[in-house]
Amino acid sequence: MTQIKLKLNSVLLIIAVLCAGIGYYIGYCSNKGQLYQVVNIIDGDTIEVKIGNKVEIVRLLGIDTPEIENPYKKEECFGKEAKEKMEQILQKKRVYLLPDPKAPNRGKYGRLLRYVFLPDGEFVNAELVEQGYAFSYIYQEFQFMKYFSDLEKEAKEKKLGLWSEKCEYYK
Repeated sequence: MTQIKLKLNSVLLIIAVLCAGIGYYIGYCSNKGQLYQVVNIIDGDTIEVKIGNKVEIVRLLGIDTPEIENPYKKEECFGKEAKEKMEQILQKKRVYLLPDPKAPNRGKYGRLLRYVFLPDGEFVNAELVEQGYAFSYIYQEFQFMKYFSDLEKEAKEKKLGLWSEKCEYYK
């Protein structure tokens, strides 16, 4: 399986390029290259991260995972596995959070919208799509739309994760 990893210098370059395009958002790129502590995994596409003295909810940009059981929704096929994968990747880790110049700073529920990278360069959003734990979620234009769509297509063809016979998403 192809690992999606970039060298640290590449991650920092991506941060600089993305932040250069969105400087009008007050201060949200002021800490380019800063690592943030993951404090909680909410589900397969949402985490809590400590930023300064505050814990922020971060929605991974460009992806969507099946729901886990909660007061508002029933568990969907592969939701539990997506959350477990997110825990495996991010539990107690420090991450880079990258905004996208084509996307808003926050989503409709007030969560930060970000790409998430590990210090070793692993692009978490892309990794989840590539391995079949997440859908490419195109609700509006974003920087990695084509890339995520291509990863999703490959995961479907390989019948990985949520695209397997276990679930009925592949139709």
